[in-house]
Amino acid sequence: MKKNIKEFFDNIKKIFTKGEPKGDKDSVTGNTFKEKFSNINNRIRNAGSPVRVAFFTTYETAWNIVLFIILAFSLLGLLAFSVGLGYFAALVNDEEVQTNDELVVALTEMTESSTVAFGTGESLGTLRADLIRERVDYDDVSPYVVDAVVATEDEHFYEHNGVVPKAFMRAALQVFAGGDDGTGGSTLTQQLVKNQLLTNETTFDRKAVELLLAFRVEKLLDKDEIIEAYLNAVSFGRNANGQNVAGIQAAAEGVFGKDASELNLAESAFLAGMPQNPYAYTPFMQGGDVKDEDYLQYGKNRQTFVLDRMLLEDKITQEEYDEAVEYDLYSNLTDSVVVPNQNYPFLTDELERRSVQILKYVLAEEDGLTREEVDSTPLINQDYTEQANQALRYEGYHITSTIDKEIYDTMQDVKDDNFYYYGDRSSEDAIDIDEESDQEEEMMHHEVGAILKENSTGKILGFIGGRDHEASSVNHATQTDRQIGSTMKPLITFGPAVDKGIIAPDTVLLDEKFSYNGYEPANYDYEEEFGLVSAKHALSNSYNLSTLRLWADVREENPQEYFERMNMPLPDTLFDYEGRGFASLPLGTNNLTVQENVDAFSSFAQDGSFTEGYMIESITSPDGEVVYEHEPVKNEVFKDSTAYLMSDMLQESFISGSAYHIEDFYRDIENEYDFAAKTGTSNSFVDSWFMGYNPDVTLGLWMGYDENIPQVSGYEGEQYLHIYNWRNLTQELLALAPDQMGRGASFQQPDSVRQMEYCGLTMETESDCEKDLDTPVTGPVAEDTRLNDKSSLNDPAIQSRMGAAFDDEGLSNSSLRGTVTNTYDNRYSVGGSSDDDDDDDDDDD
Repeated sequence: MKKNIKEFFDNIKKIFTKGEPKGDKDSVTGNTFKEKFSNINNRIRNAGSPVRVAFFTTYETAWNIVLFIILAFSLLGLLAFSVGLGYFAALVNDEEVQTNDELVVALTEMTESSTVAFGTGESLGTLRADLIRERVDYDDVSPYVVDAVVATEDEHFYEHNGVVPKAFMRAALQVFAGGDDGTGGSTLTQQLVKNQLLTNETTFDRKAVELLLAFRVEKLLDKDEIIEAYLNAVSFGRNANGQNVAGIQAAAEGVFGKDASELNLAESAFLAGMPQNPYAYTPFMQGGDVKDEDYLQYGKNRQTFVLDRMLLEDKITQEEYDEAVEYDLYSNLTDSVVVPNQNYPFLTDELERRSVQILKYVLAEEDGLTREEVDSTPLINQDYTEQANQALRYEGYHITSTIDKEIYDTMQDVKDDNFYYYGDRSSEDAIDIDEESDQEEEMMHHEVGAILKENSTGKILGFIGGRDHEASSVNHATQTDRQIGSTMKPLITFGPAVDKGIIAPDTVLLDEKFSYNGYEPANYDYEEEFGLVSAKHALSNSYNLSTLRLWADVREENPQEYFERMNMPLPDTLFDYEGRGFASLPLGTNNLTVQENVDAFSSFAQDGSFTEGYMIESITSPDGEVVYEHEPVKNEVFKDSTAYLMSDMLQESFISGSAYHIEDFYRDIENEYDFAAKTGTSNSFVDSWFMGYNPDVTLGLWMGYDENIPQVSGYEGEQYLHIYNWRNLTQELLALAPDQMGRGASFQQPDSVRQMEYCGLTMETESDCEKDLDTPVTGPVAEDTRLNDKSSLNDPAIQSRMGAAFDDEGLSNSSLRGTVTNTYDNRYSVGGSSDDDDDDDDDDD
């Protein structure tokens, strides 16, 4: 019995251990049914009972099934892994493989707001953009921020290689189930990859690429570099101006008014919690107002959660935690963020406009296109303009301007506090109003535009764009072109006349009415005629009739070439079919901006050379490369003798000319400052100008309305506000920056000018002129002035200069006899008869 029991358990043991091979005694053998049946009986007897046979058979079958299932699942697992691997490969197959360098650039050089600086070094701030961002280095971020971000977003950040498998699988299952990726499946590395390289869509494709790139990033960047890139990339809601901000530096400045390195624990935890839901947790609304208390609680709750995580991860102590929780976040918010377009709207607009125009050509040249190709093809021009605008706002350029901050600020202060203005006027008062137009009436502010330019370099040191940017954002210094009135006289008539040797300052002109093809001009005082006057007296007093008579001669000498040399070609509409300027052109029927007029007058200040004014000194790319640097180009417009003589003539404007209203001011400064000037008004006193310059600077000013509205009517005493305003502005600038404003600089007489005695009426040397016909005067003369012997007043040179071509009824020589007003204090008589001219009534042929 004991033996049978032992054998039974041994066999059971063998069944479960499978340790020994089956023997023949366990096999069903036999060639006939009888033999096989006998063998089965023997096995039953060996087992000790029928139960053993049943158990043995069942076990064998179950074991084989288990082995089959294990094998099947192994094969299926291998197949699934292969399919998954193939699917993963298929998902990332179309992904463009970036080089390591390209990947690093894409991760670390995110969009950044462009910054602007004054020419004197002060920061002007960031240019307007939909998103404000300012990059910051890892070492310039508060350690509290780093600890808060890691503890909240990725507690295993310093341990994993870009992906936490368990968390990733959880997120992947959620994506498969159609949910949001909000369970914390993404590490900081993955979030960086998603922000900088991928889209926000929750698809297997994006997840697969994100996983692949996260592994690559961990091999390319160290942990601090990843943290730095992440903190510069993510969104932090809005700043105190209501602007969208990204990057921890812009967030620190925009929310708490401090640098990222200065954030305390409470502020760091608050900002570190924002990226999960920036616009829910930001304390500011779209307009910059602080949210209601109920909505502020969301951000406070998020801050508390971040502090909880930091405490749990042993990043802070309980004492630090308690102190941070009690910190009053919302009483420490900044009131606003200083941005250029807020405090310097005119300046910001102008710098943006000019920078876009410069960058447009820079980007085109990078693509192999020339400036001419861009300008000649509107679609190309538009495309690169748009590219430049985007690049300027989002690629982190640095723009250095020429603007002197103190000068600019002073000009604005004077404009606001020490200028005289006419009252608001209705748009319906415009002289060119369309009576049939259904445009609604609008009240217009009296406006101003001014520019201060450094003559030698062309730098624009300051400008006035207008009275109030909110009321009118038009830059009246650079973008508004208006009729320039009598400031055209030196540029198109007297300057060319001196340059071509037709006149000298003391040359005699005729100020007398005429009729030319129905055109009957007059002086400012319609009834006045001033007879024989010197060129200096005619110009400084801005006489119309004498200027136009001289113009009859000058216009035959292609005077428009001077504007072409200044890169300001005059429109063809100002010239007749023979290419001669219309009779009224010297009275300023053409339009210029204040900058263009300042540029033109500055050529008189620097020996006749023209240097175009500019406002952008340089543009630097985010990596520090200077992509643009201004290179001044000088064009010789007038001879140095012309520039000197014109300045000599225009200095008289302050003493006895059209600017005599501020003679006291001139007398006070003339020992230190050598100013020359020209005033100008357009028809009906719609536009008023004052152009003043010395060897170092040119300051031009315009006043008027945005519509062609006469500034005054019937009040002569009120017609000089532009002159007084120029004086007030100049006084403050001289007090602020005397050396920059030209103290001690004077117009130097060149060798090409000499003092000599000559006859101004006939334009002969003293030895040639007949004493009974003319009276010699002594004054400055250019070496190439046309001084030659004349036989009579009928000489073509004299007749042309006196405007005979504009006299439909002929020029009477009697008009050329009488008293010459050289200056108000210097008059002399001319007009004795000569042998060839003894008839006072003879007309010019």
